[in-house]
Parts: sequence; structure tokens; C-alpha cells
Amino acid sequence: MYGETLSASQIASIELVNQIPRITLKTNGFALGSINKGYFKTEDGEIIKLILNSDNKPYILFTKADGERIYYSAKSEPNQKILDKIKQAFPGVVVWQ
Repeated sequence: MYGETLSASQIASIELVNQIPRITLKTNGFALGSINKGYFKTEDGEIIKLILNSDNKPYILFTKADGERIYYSAKSEPNQKILDKIKQAFPGVVVWQ
């Protein structure tokens, strides 16, 4: 329901991060235990999108060309492995590690 498909042109950068920003409010989404999907407001007032299927760290942070940030965590596969697959599929996208 809160998933998203991104093209390479929509992605400014991808990186691994150990933490998500401190969340103060769920604005539109679902949160149950380590599963968080939807839009959340941070302590700094920024609205971010979370697609967290688990608490697997590090998280993958997608920063879109428009500045929107999406944090992703897979349930069944290490996030580093997913990032490696993304790098192979989109060699032109800036990836930080």
C-alpha cells in the first residue's frame, strides 16, 4: 500500500544509514512493532517516508531528486545485499556507503 517504484532519474542518491531520524508523529501510515510504512514526521518537522519491514540495520536511505527521503529495510534479505543489487541495476546512481 505504501510501496513505491523509482526510476533512476528520480533518485539523487542511495546510502546505508544506521539510524532513522527521531519520529514524533505518524502522519499517514501503519506502525506495528518493527514494521513501519507510510509518512512520518521527524523531530525536526520533516516528513519522511518509511518502508521498514524489519529492524534490520543499516537501513537503505533513498534521497529523491525532489529532496524526499525514503528509508527502507527488507525483511528476509540483508540490506547491504539489496544495495549491491541496486548498484548493479543502476550504475549511474550515486551510492554512498
